This record gives sequence, structure tokens and C-alpha cells, in this order.
Amino acid sequence: MLGPGYLLRYDLVFVPDPPFGAMVWGSDGALPRAVPSELLAVGLSRLIGADVAQKVLLAGALLLAAVGAARLTPVGHPAARIAAGLCYVWNPWVYGRLHLGQWAIIAGYAALPWAYAWVVGVIRAQPAGVGRRAAIAGGLPVVLGGPALVLAAVLTCAPALVLARRWRALAAGGATLVGLTLPWQLAFLDRGGAVDLDERGIAAFAARADTPLGVLGSVLTLGGVWNRHAAPVGRDQWPVALFALALATSAVAAFLLSRRWPPALRWGLAIGALLGIVIAVAAAWPPGERMLVGLVEHVPVAGIVRDGTRMLAPLALLQAVGLGLLVQSLVTSAGRAATAILVLAPVLVLPGMAWGLTGQLDTVRYPPEWASVRAVVNDDPAGGSLVSLPWSSFRAYRWAGNVPVLDPAPRAFRRPVVGDQDVLVGRERIRGESRAAERVAAALAGPGDPGPALRRLDVRYVLIQTDQPGAGGLEGRFIDADLVRRDGALTLLRLTGDGPTPAQGGIGTVPVMGYSVLTATLLIALLRPTKRLRRMLLSGHLVGRDRQ
Repeated sequence: MLGPGYLLRYDLVFVPDPPFGAMVWGSDGALPRAVPSELLAVGLSRLIGADVAQKVLLAGALLLAAVGAARLTPVGHPAARIAAGLCYVWNPWVYGRLHLGQWAIIAGYAALPWAYAWVVGVIRAQPAGVGRRAAIAGGLPVVLGGPALVLAAVLTCAPALVLARRWRALAAGGATLVGLTLPWQLAFLDRGGAVDLDERGIAAFAARADTPLGVLGSVLTLGGVWNRHAAPVGRDQWPVALFALALATSAVAAFLLSRRWPPALRWGLAIGALLGIVIAVAAAWPPGERMLVGLVEHVPVAGIVRDGTRMLAPLALLQAVGLGLLVQSLVTSAGRAATAILVLAPVLVLPGMAWGLTGQLDTVRYPPEWASVRAVVNDDPAGGSLVSLPWSSFRAYRWAGNVPVLDPAPRAFRRPVVGDQDVLVGRERIRGESRAAERVAAALAGPGDPGPALRRLDVRYVLIQTDQPGAGGLEGRFIDADLVRRDGALTLLRLTGDGPTPAQGGIGTVPVMGYSVLTATLLIALLRPTKRLRRMLLSGHLVGRDRQ
């Protein structure tokens, strides 16, 4: 996992020397799921190299999560803090997200303890500086996880503030989240805003039983991920499942019975965890599935709860704090052996997370042809998009162990890359949301040479990955295209004929506006002026002094 090279699996896609391309700014026509996380990934990759940046972001997110949970837990013994931190990062929820390569989701998850530390500070009236630092430590990473983890943060923090009647803090937190998520919001609106989600995705991404305890038992033990391959090995065995359930219920009981936090903090987090459980299991039963389908039909943005198990993040935080409290209560009454077993219980129940998901996280290197083709395309000043073929959203490279991975092309090129947005879940094909992809798919499905139709859609290049299923015969369809490069498993064609050929555009006003507001939000939160300074500014006192 930490060796030289790149981790490539499912959503975890980093490329060498990534450009600040259309995908980074959310201007490629697809849903801006990678905004703003891709900007951080590309920026850090430019500084320290993409392969190193990938590991720094992954390890940093896990470290931020563990330290945040340990710091949040109201205990004094180091063993109790270690138990809380270990429980928060060593569980089936994190295992599943690592397996699926969802580093940005893990970053948002890592922010929740810090965000709740701000809530603790507000309710306990701690110094403002401490609260602001915790808010930024939680607020900025949580937006990397996208709208789903922003919703998880709201579930985590809002109930406690409501119970404590901290209305000003609730409004301030909401305004901060709006400011931090504005890049995503503006990118979403800039593409037209309307989203036609495939309702079959509700059932396809619903929680599933990965233990003998059924869907509810699996969810209560932080499992139930929709992808059966992302479930930890051994959870389908009764002893493991029962041990996990006993550990989870003991942690929840310890949390609810503890008096180290005021009621608003305890019951607020409990309410958030309960709401997350309801969302996670809703689609697993027909009435809940019908309700969610109706909701998505009328409010498409509600599709963020399609993978409902992401809403189990508040429950994971509650269980982590609860386990820390349980260890604290046993430190003096139980022996060292019993305490050590309880501290290491998350590892004992889930040994498969060791050594990079039991060896599944291996590093690889891109073949040299990727750099050659990327240089040709990125050095071309002419505009127009690139179509990546074969028409499939996922690839399986022999040089990467044939692990399913999102097509790297959108991250490798500066110009917009159009590819298949559909997702195959089992035998069910879930329709994507990109209008550009739909138009390109229609052009490719037509008879004869698709080149002229693609030129009318402002496509300049076609990249054919010849080592992928379905690539045979694709080059022959483009009769009038110019062969730019055939290198290894990559064939690059340039389309000829009439079509829009504007120069490649810059960043655009929409991303500039969004990130300007995000930066201003951070500065206001970090450098909020004192009351005395605000009064001086409002009264013009400073202006008067400057004129003297």
C-alpha cells in the first residue's frame, strides 16, 4: 500500500502529473461529484507527486479520524482514547469505503469528530478560538466527502444544537456549510441543475445483509454496504457476527448511560445516529424503497441518500465514543488483560483490515504510453472534448491486477472527457446523469462512421484503450479520422470535418466565484474580528485615524 506507484481500485484513481482540467472545476458536463476534492488532489499532486499525494491523503484522512475520535471522547485514560480512535477507523464502514476507493468519503467521515467537538464547545461555552479551530478542522474536510457527508455532518451536529437551543450556533454552522459547499452548488447549477436519476439505483445501492443477523443487524454493526465484495471476510460467520453485535450494543449502552456529557450532547448524537440508521435501511424494505423512489422523482437532489449506508457515519462516531467510555469504566475495575482485549476488540472482530485489506491495496505504475498520449492532447491549444472508448465507465487493466477502476482518462486530460456514466451493479445497469454522455452514446450507436456526429458535438479526439473488452473494431469505424498515435494499448484519433473548434477555455467565472466564497468563509471563521474591532470598523474610527 505504501510502496512506490499508484493504488488503483474502483473510485480511487490518481494519475501522474494531473492537470487542472475540466473535471477539477466541475465543467465537464457530469455531476460535479469530484468538486472540491479533486482540486485538493491535483494541487497536492503538483507539490509532492501524485503517487505520494494519494497515500498522504488516505493516511492523513485515517489519522485525522482516529485523532479526532480519541480527542473527542470525554475520558482521561490513554487506553480509553486509543480504543475510541481505533474503533472509529477500524470497522466495516471504513473497510467498505477503502475497498471502493472512496478516499474523499473517508475524508468527510474523518471530519465528523472535529465537527462534533465544535458542538461540544458551543454547548459547554468553551473559548471561541478553540471552537473555531475545531469547526474548521471538521468543516473543510467534510465538504470533500460531497453532499452525502455534508448531510451526515448535519445529522451528527444539528440535533444536539437544537436540543440545547443554540440557535445562533446552528445558523452559523449552516451558513459555514453553505459557504464551504458553494463550489459544488454552483457547478451543479451551471450544468442546468436538473438531474434525471435512475430510480433503479435506489434498490441497487440499498443496504444488504453481510452477516447472518439480517440487514438491520448488519447495519447496526456498521456493515451492509451494497457491494458484496466490499464486505469484510468472515462477517458471514455467526461467531464473528455475534461478537460484533455484542461490541456494538455495549458501546451504545455505555454512551447512553454515561454522564460525562450533558443530555443534549448524548441524545443529540443518538438522534443523529438513529436517523442515519433509518436512512440506511429504508431502501432495503419495499415501503421504504417506494418512498425513496417517490422522493427522488420529485426532489432529484435527494439522490444523495441512494447509498444509504454512508449515513451510518454518526453511528460509527457514537460507537467509538461509547467504546472509549466503556474502556474508561473498566480500567480501574478490570484487569489489564481484559482492558487490552476490549481496546483491541475492533481489530479482533475485523482482522482483514490489516496489511491493506489483506493485501488488496497493491501499488502499480502506469504504462509509458499514458504519458505520451497525455502530452499530445494537453499540448493542443484547440478546443473540443475527448471521447474515451470502449464505452464503459470502469476499466480492468492487466497491469493493475484486473481490479475494477474508474476510467483514468477524465483525470489525465485538461479538456473535457466524455465517457460512459452508467454503472453496472450486479446485472443491473444504472443510468448515468450526464447529458453529454447521452448524446455521445447516441452518436456511437448510429450506423456508419460516428466521426461527423461527434464533431458536431464538439469532440476533437477519440481515445481507444485497446486492452479493454469491446475495443476490437472500434478504430475501423472512424473512417475519416486522423491517426495521431498508436502506442501500446492506447490509440489516439483526431476527428476531421466541420465542427466547433474554439480554443481551450480557462477556469471560468463559476469556479472562481465558488472558491472565492469558500476562501472567504474560511477566513471569516479563522480570523473573525473581535467585538471591539467590529465596533471600531463600523464607527469609522480606524478610517479617521488613518486620515490624521
